[in-house]
Amino acid sequence: MLQTFSEWLTQTPLHDFLSDTTRMSTWLIVPVSQTIHILAVSVLMICAGLLNLRALNIAGRRESFGKLASDVMPYIWIALAILLFTGTVQTIAEPTRELLSAAFGTKVALLIVVVSIAAVFHATTKQDANYWDRSAQRQWMVSVLGALSLFLWFGIAAAGRLIAYVT
Repeated sequence: MLQTFSEWLTQTPLHDFLSDTTRMSTWLIVPVSQTIHILAVSVLMICAGLLNLRALNIAGRRESFGKLASDVMPYIWIALAILLFTGTVQTIAEPTRELLSAAFGTKVALLIVVVSIAAVFHATTKQDANYWDRSAQRQWMVSVLGALSLFLWFGIAAAGRLIAYVT
């Protein structure tokens, strides 16, 4: 299915436009998109790292998990939106390299899980800033989710880099 979609995508005018490095008006689209993508990954990793290290009670103990979540979640969502846009540009420009890579499938699967965890963090702390502090069981659960999330973010970054090398 992805093979067929990839082949179809390579036949579209948008693919031709984004992948044309011979015209002065388009040759920088993919490199600029990649640069913005890397900067957004940096913002995302810093914010997710801070939040998950706080969930693990390793860093940021001066403020509650809920307060930190309310501070960093907007940056996480904005970074994810930018990553979706720039990743789409890169995928349209080089669909075969992106869509047919085993690393791409891994990255998407890990993203679904980690974004779900982030959504849980956001929803629970938005409803009740002290939700995760109310019981030892919740404190243990936020630590487990924080460790899992941190691990998944590193896996996503590694899979993203591997897309260029693994087919």
